[in-house]
Amino acid sequence: MTQLEASITNSGDVIYRKAVVPDAPGMARLSAQLGYPADENGLAERLQYILTLPDHVILTAEYEGEVIGWIHAHARCSLESEPFAEIAGLIVDRKFRGQGIGRTLVKRCGEWTSSAAIGRLRVRMNVNRQDAVSFYEQMGFEPVKTQRVFDKSIRPRLK
Repeated sequence: MTQLEASITNSGDVIYRKAVVPDAPGMARLSAQLGYPADENGLAERLQYILTLPDHVILTAEYEGEVIGWIHAHARCSLESEPFAEIAGLIVDRKFRGQGIGRTLVKRCGEWTSSAAIGRLRVRMNVNRQDAVSFYEQMGFEPVKTQRVFDKSIRPRLK
């Protein structure tokens, strides 16, 4: 997969760029706004690792030196279907919603998807978040299926 060039693009006073590890506190703050509290240190560790993976992209929107939005997407490959990119997370600060920041982040994520020679961008969301459902539908995403997510804790092996 190709990597998105490290570019900084101004749109008004908002700067769109690749995420860096020092963004972790702002990214954690935003995660909490959507009900996903994230420990800053844990998020920083995951961010540092994910930034090394060529099939992932994490972009931020910054205003006056503060992270006000971020998007994370990654390539997905499986035997039964063509590769696609999936948005793993998108958050815009509640004070900045409705100003096109989320749309711009999704658009840039789509550009990364295209540059990686992937022909589909997918997102999964909680159907109870009607504002998110409407947002993605307005951006041209179409519902494909409804599914349930199951989770099971696995005790990691000690090395």
